[in-house]
Amino acid sequence: MKYIWFICLLILFIACKQQPLQQTTAQRIISLSPHVTEIIYALGQQKKLIAVSDFCNYPPQANAKEHIGGLLNPNLEKLLGLKATLFIGTPASYDLATKLEAQHIRTVLLPNDRLNDLFRSIDSIGVLLNCKKEAIRLSQTIHDSLNQYASLSRQLKSKPLAVLVIGRDPGSVRKITISGGSTFLSDIWGLIGGQNIFSSLAMKYSQISKEALLDKNPDLIIEFKFKEEWNADRQRQNLNEWEALNRLKAVQQKNLFVLTGDYTLIPGPRIYKLAADYYQIMKKYNIKMKTTL
Repeated sequence: MKYIWFICLLILFIACKQQPLQQTTAQRIISLSPHVTEIIYALGQQKKLIAVSDFCNYPPQANAKEHIGGLLNPNLEKLLGLKATLFIGTPASYDLATKLEAQHIRTVLLPNDRLNDLFRSIDSIGVLLNCKKEAIRLSQTIHDSLNQYASLSRQLKSKPLAVLVIGRDPGSVRKITISGGSTFLSDIWGLIGGQNIFSSLAMKYSQISKEALLDKNPDLIIEFKFKEEWNADRQRQNLNEWEALNRLKAVQQKNLFVLTGDYTLIPGPRIYKLAADYYQIMKKYNIKMKTTL
């Protein structure tokens, strides 16, 4: 159930306060976001991390840190009792940041909507924690991995139109929530050469009608089932659920792909794995198109 809350946070966008970033001597840091926690570990700064949100469970060592509750409803009394010197989160934690700053506790909110926001977050944390060289190396490693999959994808002929589905009513195709163009999910799909059929939507994430999906008629459906158990029976069930929209080209041709990795909806250092998943989808689609011609 808590992962539904995580998906809801992706839909939430609150403008955060602009503040200059400066190196800090903070040695007691609390992370309010999974992507922040992953960056801190990837930079080798985890000794400074004293607590994390309940959603921060990667790397596995993060589970041993003190947990302070969910992203929307953390335990404020517990937070203050930990005597942290710096909180790092996202715009979703704006209200909490206001309360913490009223207690003279420094907070930094880092954007996490787009692919470029990941690199901005890495740079910012590199400045804050005085590990700029490590931040540069990490960003370069991620760039290199993304570029590798982008290069491989350029060798593929077909560039399919996809709908990126991040949620719907269980067991049905009602209340379908999709990713628009202003998201890291869409950015990486575009980097691989794919096209997001709802890229022109003004909202980052939006619930669409069946009619809107039928009108767009994508070549394939990429569905995110964050951390769900998946097997052949579950795959067949999933295909059967989409049969309610069998007028869709993607359903008729069984071009439905499901991604379940715990990294897929977290814009952190493992984002290259999403690029790898997308490349495999693109590759399978191209092979299928060749055999049907």
